[in-house]
Amino acid sequence: MKKVGFFLILLGFSFASAQTIDDSGNLQITSRKYLKEKPNADRLQGWYISGTNSLQFNQAAFSNWIAGGVNSYSLTANIDYEFNLTSGRHIWDNRVLMNYGVLRNEGEDYRKSNDVIDLTSSYGYEFIRHFYFAASANFKTQFTDGFDYNIQDSISGDYKKISTFMAPGYLSFGLGVDYKPNENFQVNFHPFTSRFTFVQDRDLQYAGSFGLKADGDSYFYEFGAFLGARYKINIWDNISYDNRLGIYSNYLRTPQNMDIAYQGVLDLKVNSFISAQATVNLFYDEDQIQKTQLKQTLGVGLSYKFNNSERLKMKEINLPPPPTLEDLNNAVIEAQKAADAANMKLEEAQQKVQEATQEVEQAEEILQDLTEQAEETSEEE
Repeated sequence: MKKVGFFLILLGFSFASAQTIDDSGNLQITSRKYLKEKPNADRLQGWYISGTNSLQFNQAAFSNWIAGGVNSYSLTANIDYEFNLTSGRHIWDNRVLMNYGVLRNEGEDYRKSNDVIDLTSSYGYEFIRHFYFAASANFKTQFTDGFDYNIQDSISGDYKKISTFMAPGYLSFGLGVDYKPNENFQVNFHPFTSRFTFVQDRDLQYAGSFGLKADGDSYFYEFGAFLGARYKINIWDNISYDNRLGIYSNYLRTPQNMDIAYQGVLDLKVNSFISAQATVNLFYDEDQIQKTQLKQTLGVGLSYKFNNSERLKMKEINLPPPPTLEDLNNAVIEAQKAADAANMKLEEAQQKVQEATQEVEQAEEILQDLTEQAEETSEEE
């Protein structure tokens, strides 16, 4: 519970400072006030499409190396697409996240190092600036079998299978309120969230497996509350850190024992096609294992990112509105005021020039008188 409290405090701090983050994820000092006149003022109207495709490679090779070592290499492919629609006060955000990686150490078979299928769709209606009545759905599973390589069958030599496609598979539906000031920060509170945990592999359908109540069960149902947040910040040029946090409490059984999932992604961009990425995943779900699960990866490879934000900005609906007659009249009045002020300054400058000219003429007269007096004095001598 101390860990849960820490995460809640962290989330509350992020919520309190949310309005000091601009659309690029940079920290700002001031925040804007609530406005009702223009819906979704910080989102471009229309379909916003963005995507990241990356292929990361790691290798270690040794030859006659006295200190020793094991030859190894790994390959990981990632795709992360977003398809977000904004239409007036309505928004529809969709995200497709898929990762798969393999590694091979010398003397061993290929083993899986990463395996994620994560699909999210969320609808919202803005009722106050940046606040939305929301309905969302999320589906998570994996592509292939997962094994515990510490447990091996003494007869067949096969490793113990602990997961596979749709075992587990998670499907959730939630209703609540979302706070989305921009694309880089959001908070979701869905107090009415149903979650199904599917176990479609018969070998894994036994009591206690992913929360199943009895042998032969193929799914486990939960109803509770979900609290989530995303906070992406640009640390320096070409360096960003993306935080995602999710907390789920099951009303039906031990609501105090919350499921917690955290993901942090540090992205270091070298150029348009080469980048390095470090990720950390923390997950706690007592229905799986009563321990905190940790996964950390680091890789360098090819990366290609794209979005259509510049094209969206050129759409007529996203262009600044043309000035009204009142705006033009106000502009003319302001221009006239500026011209009058400039004329007054010009007149003041001309007056000062005249005064300076008079002073010069007086100085010349005095100088001339002195010269004449000096000449008279010389003639008398």
